[in-house]
Amino acid sequence: MMESNYKAELLTREIKEKALSSGAELAGIVSASDLDAQPRIWVDFWEYKAFTKKTSDYLENARSAIILGYHVWDDVFEIVLKKESSSEYPVEWRGRLFARRVLRYLERKGYRGVVEPELLSKKRMAQLGGLGNFGKNTLIINPKYGPWIRLRSIITDAELVPDEPFVRDLCGDCNLCIEACPVRALAPYRLDPNVCLLGIHPNKRGEPRLKTFYDKYTPTLTKNSYLMCMECQKACPYGRELRGG
Repeated sequence: MMESNYKAELLTREIKEKALSSGAELAGIVSASDLDAQPRIWVDFWEYKAFTKKTSDYLENARSAIILGYHVWDDVFEIVLKKESSSEYPVEWRGRLFARRVLRYLERKGYRGVVEPELLSKKRMAQLGGLGNFGKNTLIINPKYGPWIRLRSIITDAELVPDEPFVRDLCGDCNLCIEACPVRALAPYRLDPNVCLLGIHPNKRGEPRLKTFYDKYTPTLTKNSYLMCMECQKACPYGRELRGG
């Protein structure tokens, strides 16, 4: 048992070191059983309308989840690219590339893994893995980086040592994010995806009732690109000093 614990501790340190040297600013570990014990959540977004799944839906004998946090220090990370009826997010390409470096490291050691299982909640992983807690804007807030982190995840059959969940309330009486939302999509710790400018399908940007909001808060960059709304993030006092634009 002691040898098994030592092996898990050593591998956990190695995985975190690999993650941090491969582009991540934050890395946490969650046991697959703890993640699977969380209640299912209904994902109501224009890209997904489904319940969250279990780790076994993606990987047989999954034992651990690795959650990685990447600092988005500039507005350029909020770009959305439009292609016909779909949208692409370059910030996700970056995070998945770095996460695959961690996966390849695991595979070289004989373990299996899956990068970015889409219907496992990365926010829940981040809270359970100690990266931060849910803010009133429904984003994960980290004490250093604030809401300016993007999350990528890996599930693996490697036995890793879980981190302690992040339980500290970082919001307190602050409601700046709620007050800043231009379309009033926020209530404390709740978001209406059918009102949020990010939750509405991008093809509706031209509708008269929405166009003014989109023009102001999701400005067009080129014919096929625009910036996502960031008002609730900009209102958060955490992480402001580390932002470059």
